[in-house]
Amino acid sequence: MSHQEPILLNINDNEANRYVVTRMLRAAGFRVLEGGTGADALRMSSEALPDLVILDVKLPDLNGIEVCRRLKANPRTAGIVVLHLSANYIRTENKVEGLESGADGYLAQPVDAAELLATVRSLLRMRRAEDEAHAAALQWKTTFDSLGDGVCLLDREGRVMRANRAFRAMLALPEEQVLGRPFEALMRAASGGEAELPPSCGEVLACHEESEVCLGERWFRVAANPVAGAEGVVTGAVRILTDITSRRELEDALRQRAADLAEADRRKDEFLAMLAHELRNPLAAIVNALHLAEATRPEATESKAMRVMVRQSQHMARMVDDLLDVSRFNRGHIELRRAPVDLRQVVQHSLDARRQALVDKGLHLEVALPAAGSLWLNGDATRLEQVVSNLLDNARKYTEPGGHVFVGVSLEVEGKARRAVLRVRDTGIGMSPELMKRVFELFVQGEQQLDRARGGLGIGLTLVRRLVDLHGGTVSVHSEGEGRGSEVTVRLPLEAEQLVQAPMPVVRAPSPEDGKARRVLLVEDNDDTREVLRELLEMWGHRVEVAEDGFKGVQLFPALRPHVALVDLGLPGMDGFQVARKIRESEGGEDVFLVALTGYSGEHRTQAVEAGFNLHIVKPVNPDELEQLLMRLPERRPLAS
Repeated sequence: MSHQEPILLNINDNEANRYVVTRMLRAAGFRVLEGGTGADALRMSSEALPDLVILDVKLPDLNGIEVCRRLKANPRTAGIVVLHLSANYIRTENKVEGLESGADGYLAQPVDAAELLATVRSLLRMRRAEDEAHAAALQWKTTFDSLGDGVCLLDREGRVMRANRAFRAMLALPEEQVLGRPFEALMRAASGGEAELPPSCGEVLACHEESEVCLGERWFRVAANPVAGAEGVVTGAVRILTDITSRRELEDALRQRAADLAEADRRKDEFLAMLAHELRNPLAAIVNALHLAEATRPEATESKAMRVMVRQSQHMARMVDDLLDVSRFNRGHIELRRAPVDLRQVVQHSLDARRQALVDKGLHLEVALPAAGSLWLNGDATRLEQVVSNLLDNARKYTEPGGHVFVGVSLEVEGKARRAVLRVRDTGIGMSPELMKRVFELFVQGEQQLDRARGGLGIGLTLVRRLVDLHGGTVSVHSEGEGRGSEVTVRLPLEAEQLVQAPMPVVRAPSPEDGKARRVLLVEDNDDTREVLRELLEMWGHRVEVAEDGFKGVQLFPALRPHVALVDLGLPGMDGFQVARKIRESEGGEDVFLVALTGYSGEHRTQAVEAGFNLHIVKPVNPDELEQLLMRLPERRPLAS
């Protein structure tokens, strides 16, 4: 079998009949072998494996019926086509017996040549079709079993008709325990029968969906697809199981990793906030002590060391502010206190504060501000000054002595949109293209030498970008390369001109006691900060009572009846918020001017207002501002600010 040209075996004990049949077949182009007995038929079939045997029914040793049975029973020869040919056994019952013995055809002699050849060709075609179908089925089964996914075919009752090797392995069941069982029952048994199964694991054949299900200790994606007949009627279904345990484990690991990173980030932000808070307390004591020392210094003397300490304490205070602002940004605690702001004034104030530092380093400052017209925007003046100051500090830090720093503000109009454009340009060390891509990221700095002469934390430009974003603006940086300076450009949306109104100046009625000593209650748990502040207040001529905790502060209040109470928020035992509430509830508590002192920047401003504070001040307290506050206490208690 499976020869390029068919081989036929003609078995007939009658030589004349055998000759006639062989001649007809050879004339038609077939290769023909001959034999005269049943033994010949069995032997030659086993040796030559012909495609078709023409077998006479009446043979001298074994009749053709028995030979046919033996050929079909032998696996080696079972695929050979058998055509019975007989001159004696031509009745219907003879043909039926021959066909039931396994024969593929039955002809009576004498046979017409055309009929014989047509029958032979028909039987050979059928055999080829069967072989091809068998090969295709074998190929399909091999492919079916080689699939990594578990696949099964369901009949119209939802029972498993076919299941590949992977499907059986996933359920850990032999084939006989899978075939014929309802798919839903298999899924329910695999899941332990406790959890509710998705529709893709159910008995509805028309289901067309994918779902994920846990079977035992592993996770699978189950895809359900109906199989429809010619008229669209569902006649079965395909179910595909994909083991997604590794993916689920990876997703779980990634989720856990993300949660761990988020927790680490939260702890980092809390650490930064706590670090800034803890730095503010000693810094407040240092700043106030320096102010006290400066105020008590003889006028004829001047200390260079004192100037250095004042300058460096201010620098440290700015770094602590930036550090705390980064933490607040990351936790979403930054809110703008918007009001009409003239950007020219903001830039001018920042220049006034930073000009001396630029001059001290030997830098040439060039300023270009609009001479006329206003650049009003709806923004937070303090935060905008922080933007400008950080840009000026950056330019000073990265520009060598003798360099130039340019600060310019201009108006940009595009249609109805009006934008203020702030540019800060320097002739400093410049930036590489790689650094420009990352310069606004947290803690990113230009390359530092081992001595870190330029200092800084790498957070200034990060704050600039975030504050500009909050104002609805944009910020960009440009540099021609290392050693060629850099320029930072900030664009901020302006208010429509007809809507701009300058804020009305605040006029407060003078207090009847202006210029006189105040009664001050100071509640502060840090010993150094408390003592230095007390000395400052007493130096200014005020009567001061101090308390190291909230309980003592509340106890002192009724007897002192102070004009103003300075209360630290982070007190042990009873915090500053509780102190404020207790004071407000006391007799005369509505008249006192309550000032909250905190090392946590503006985070607790709203909470302080709700507790009854009139003012919220971030440590270190500016002594000059505090002195002015005490001198100009309003006649009535104003809204908190």
